[in-house]
Amino acid sequence: MSKKDLHITFGFSGNATLIQSKLIDVEKGEILGFTEALSLGPLCDLGDAEAIESRKAWWTNVFGSIQSEGSNNFVDDNLALLKKVISSSDRYRHIYLWLGDDANEKIIIARLLSHLKESSTPIHKLNFHHMNFRNEKGEKLNLRSLQVMREDNIVEAAKHFEKLSEDDIQSYSSLWSHIRSNDAVVNLFDDSGKHLAGDETFFDAYLLKRCNETPQRSALIVGYTLCDIWDEFYDSSVGDLFLFYRLKELADMGKIEISNPHEDPERAKIVFDVRKKD
Repeated sequence: MSKKDLHITFGFSGNATLIQSKLIDVEKGEILGFTEALSLGPLCDLGDAEAIESRKAWWTNVFGSIQSEGSNNFVDDNLALLKKVISSSDRYRHIYLWLGDDANEKIIIARLLSHLKESSTPIHKLNFHHMNFRNEKGEKLNLRSLQVMREDNIVEAAKHFEKLSEDDIQSYSSLWSHIRSNDAVVNLFDDSGKHLAGDETFFDAYLLKRCNETPQRSALIVGYTLCDIWDEFYDSSVGDLFLFYRLKELADMGKIEISNPHEDPERAKIVFDVRKKD
């Protein structure tokens, strides 16, 4: 029986976009998707029980739940998938990383390739910089992830795979070692690719800049802050829930005042008014 190709994606939307494009023949290729946002929270790896529990505890504290399906959680799910890819890597003809330059995807590549340094299977990665997608006005789009693509973009994107050299793989492996050596819970990259790390307060100044003495709805503050983050980092790895959590923390620190929360306790975690304190 001939070997299949392995296609690796990130995120539910990225995985769905590739599947729905029907570019991959299921007789010749297998699609597997990671879903864990590695840009946020303490990082962990296979076999590091203490780091795994630390990551689970942080996510539970910040977001309230890490449950996926049934009694499973997404940290264990993604580690199980990582283990599966590692153990079966030599059974594939080629491995294609449908992954881009967003922090989540870059860190997923780094963690994966740190385990595949000795694999004999050729590994290929999309080069988003060589793609030329334009909007209706003819303006070039800076697409850096499958998650922001349409199904009809996939055929063109697939033309821009590049085989990773041994040096490329070692570089990603070294990046993983470097990132894990930092005690950070926020990991991003600037536009030049330089790694940036910080604690939970990393984006507090961005949030405070959008607050003033007049009460504003929390969604407005978070929405503008996400735009500011995109303008500076061209990265969508940091989600709105983390920023809502930080607004609550800023209120606890006395830097802002929260009022008029939603009547539903769950909705009240993200729906409220924000005012900068005098």
